[in-house]
This record gives sequence, C-alpha cells and structure tokens, in this order.
Amino acid sequence: GCAFISCPPNEWHLSHSTAATLAPINGLVFLSGFSQKYIPFELPGVKVVRLPDLKYPEVEHVEAPTMIAPKLSSSAEPVRINVSSPLQTVFECLSTAKHYPEKLIPEHKIVELIGNLSAADRDRAGAFAVRNDLKSEHWKFLQLCKDHSVGAGIEIAKSNNFAVYFYGWQIGNLTAPQSTEFKFEYSPNWKVALCEELPLERAYEGRRMPAFFENLLPEGWTESQLQATFKIAREDTVTLLATTQKYLSNLTLRTTDFDAKDLVFDTLECALSEIGSAENLVMTVRGDIAKDSNLQDVFRKLGKKGPMRISGIQPKLPISLEREPDKEPALKIGTFKNSCSHILKYQSPLFPYLVENEWATMELARRIGLPTAPVKQVEFRGKTIFPGRALLIERYDIPRKLQLDKSDSSLRLALQQDVASLLKLYRQDKYETSAERVADALIAAALAPEQLNHFLKHLLFSWMVGNGDLHAKNVSIIMWLLPGQLGGVPIPDVVAYSPLYDLVNTRVHLPGDRFAFPINGKNDKLKIKDFAAIASRWGLERATVSDFAQSLAESIKRELPEILVLSGLPLDQQTRYSSIVESNFVSMQLQ
Repeated sequence: GCAFISCPPNEWHLSHSTAATLAPINGLVFLSGFSQKYIPFELPGVKVVRLPDLKYPEVEHVEAPTMIAPKLSSSAEPVRINVSSPLQTVFECLSTAKHYPEKLIPEHKIVELIGNLSAADRDRAGAFAVRNDLKSEHWKFLQLCKDHSVGAGIEIAKSNNFAVYFYGWQIGNLTAPQSTEFKFEYSPNWKVALCEELPLERAYEGRRMPAFFENLLPEGWTESQLQATFKIAREDTVTLLATTQKYLSNLTLRTTDFDAKDLVFDTLECALSEIGSAENLVMTVRGDIAKDSNLQDVFRKLGKKGPMRISGIQPKLPISLEREPDKEPALKIGTFKNSCSHILKYQSPLFPYLVENEWATMELARRIGLPTAPVKQVEFRGKTIFPGRALLIERYDIPRKLQLDKSDSSLRLALQQDVASLLKLYRQDKYETSAERVADALIAAALAPEQLNHFLKHLLFSWMVGNGDLHAKNVSIIMWLLPGQLGGVPIPDVVAYSPLYDLVNTRVHLPGDRFAFPINGKNDKLKIKDFAAIASRWGLERATVSDFAQSLAESIKRELPEILVLSGLPLDQQTRYSSIVESNFVSMQLQ
C-alpha cells in the first residue's frame, strides 16, 4: 500500500486531507481524478478512496517519501507524487464531508493552511472558486480569513494584457495579473488550437502561465542577464515575457504600446548554403556586437532594441546575417525592427570547445541523412568578446523573404513548439518525462508514421553519439499552415517532426552523463529492444528498428573520422568522442 500511495497512477493525485498532511487519515487515503467509476478499494492497512476531480484542477509534484523500483528488475529510485496545489487543498478541505468526514480536518489546521498560502494564491482564491463552482467553500474561506485576520491588507495586482499574433493574424489574448492568475482565449476567427492545454472550445484559466507561453522564455545565463538588466524578480515570468514582443515562428505578443509599422517579420534572405563553398569550414565574419567590452553591455543595449527572444539555456544571440558585395558577411543583432535569420552560440568557459563539438555532431547527423538545422563555424575579424570559434545556426521556422513578400503560392508558414509545451511541462521540468510520454504526445499531435520514425532516429543517433541532453525542449514539432485566401486566417496543412538541433556529445565534457530521459525505463546501457519498445507504440516492428540502427551505425563509422579531423576539436577530445561512440555501439551489439 505504501508504494501505491507514494506513486499513484498518473491520472490521479493525492487530494483533500491526504494532500494537507501527505499521510493517511484514520486509515484512509483520498485520491482525485476523472473516471467512470469511483469505487474505493482496500490495500494492506489502508483504504483508498477515489473522488471526482474539480472541473479545473491544479496539481503539483512533491518528492515521494520512499524510493520505488519502476520494475521488479530495477533498483529503487526517487519518484514524484501528484498532489493538489496548496490553494486547491484548502478548498477541498472546506468542502462538504458527505460519506467521508475524514476529508475534513480541524478548523485550526485549515487556518494554518490558509496562512501558509502565498499572497498570490490568496489573491486568486475568488477566481479559482468561480471556475470550479465552489461558492460556499469560498464563503467559508473568506470567513476564516476575516475571523483569524489571515491575509489582511493584500492588494490585487494590475493586469498585463498581450494580444498574441502569428504574422498579421491575431490568435487570441493572454491576460496576466502579475503572475497570480492567467487567462487565454482565442480570437473568434482563429481556427487552429495551439496545443492540448489551450483548446479552441473554451478559454484557459489558471494560476500558472500556459506552458506554451512559458516555454518561449529563455533559461539559465540568458534569463539571469535579462533579470539583472530589467530588474525582474526571479518568479515574475510575466515581466520576463514582456521584455520583448517577438518570439519563435514570428509570434508576437503585443501590448498597448505596440507599433506595428516598426515590426519586421523574421525571414531568411541570406542562407549559409549561398555563402562560400562547403570546403570553407570556418567563415570569417564582421559584426559590431563583437566589439562591445563585455556581454553585459550587449544585453544592456538589447534591452532598448526589443530583440527577438530565443528559448533555451545555452548562451545565444539572435542574429541577422547580411551580405554586401565584395565584403565579408556581417552579423547584426536580430531585433524588433530587423529580421532574425540565424542564432549565434559562442564558447562556454565551463566547457571548452563546445562549439566545435556541436558542429561535429550536427555535421555528422547531416551527412548521414538526418534532417538538421544548417550550421557553420564562424570567427570574428579583429579584437572580439567572442574568443575562438562561434556557431551560426540557420533558422528553419521562417520563410524566405522573397516568398513572404510576394505571398508565393508555395508559401507555407511554420508554427513550432517543443514537446515540453505539448506535455504541459515548464522549463525547469524538461527532464521530467520519458521517451514513452514523448512518443505518446507526438502520436496525439497527429504525426504520420514516417514522421514518428524521425523521432526514433533522433533517439538512436543521440544515444550512439553520447548526446545526454535530449530533453523535452530539444524535441519539437512544426505545424505547417497555409495562408488563408483573400486575407482569411491560416489553415492547417500537415504536422511534421522538426529538423534536429542542439546535438552535442555531452559525455566528452561530462564523463558518465546518462540519457536525459528514460527509454523503456533505462537511462544507460540501452539496447535495440529498448528502442523497439518505443517504436511499437506506432506499430513499427523490431526488425525495422534494428535495420535503422545498423544503417545509422554504419554511416556514423564511415563519416565520423573525417568530421572529427575537420571539427577543430583538440586531439584528446577527438579520441574521447570516438571511444564514446564505439562503446555505445558495443552496448547495442552493433558491428
């Protein structure tokens, strides 16, 4: 019984007094969820009571008090429990007892729970009660607050409103009162749901920013630089979202001061394939950004220009690649008023030669026939704040400039989103998933079998080359849309697996690094059967998976030696890279 309580099925969560105490109450454990049947059942020493969930439930995750083995053959490992949010727990404990008075806990305990709520949660209690039809519970909540002077003097913050656009079409409106409560609703004419969390049929309301928008935000060093530059509190995602108005796939978030005449959509005018020859492995470039005294100065200047914002944890800059006759290519910052066609990644002081590593891994994927984002190593001429080589990555989610300007009949517009948003995961939870959940999300997104095979090859290749950072934000889909006739809204064409990006042999820099999310319950020592278990979810046979793996391995063996020599990696890292790949072939029993 203890294991079941610590790790209930995914569709259920601990609720009512069990959520308040994180323990059984008089031998009862309360779970909530959606089901056709709510019949309780007995486990040794405890009775499990299943109750209907609220209309708009709020669920959080806490660490289980015990270690649990996912399989009989596996060792015990930490797990997370689904549990009602603090605010939902209060309202559940205020609800009528009916057949189970144990759901209720003493009034002093409820007052303690209310007192432990954040000011933001107490602010939004009314909105939570309205959408879940908890009028009487809210009255009790207010009475307890009044009688015990809980939360006195709290003021509700002003709202932030964003009109969400895709190119020139309004998708909908996002309303956010300073991160305490969010609402998103579609414009009447928009006909394409962004994701499962934001269905067309009803507006989204909740205490958390929808994952689709939260995953647009940067992470890590870039996020900290923006917070320092704009004086933004760590938890204030609304203000962080408002630091720019242009995002991936020409999404714009327009506030009242938005001036559409200054907006330049991101397009591709100068492709890497059109500059120099393939033999020109490292391209010399010009760029004023390289002449600043430090990166902090770059970000301070960016704050005034409204740059196109790129999600992700790796340090990177939005770039407009420009070319003039008889001159070296120039790199300028991609901002609100010019196009961002490329992304620049520069060297990390923590992981020397990471740029060369990523180029080698991306080039390897390209040469063996996997669809990838085009990349090029570059060096800045003269004195620069970017020592060594940098990596220039071409965006595949934007159209060619000429096509967009002429509204060419072949024009298709890409709307990209990562699997984290499909799974309703926030940025910090991008590792909290599995290959099975990712596969199910891709299937639910209506990817065709041949597109799902791209995901399988992505998994196989990443394991073979030691890419331990294949998390939920490094797997993406593209919804291809056709512009509507005579100014009508776009209509869906197909959903496809995106080209591969962020491919790195992480074990060169982090020895012992394991796969980011489990495949068939394993993060290490993966075999063909583990990948076949994933592919079986869309009907692919094990023999076909084995053929894919053997073909990839043969191609990698053929191409890798030359690529490593050309990469610029020092000899010791080249040797380490090769040995990692070879050991993974051995674990998969590939000759």
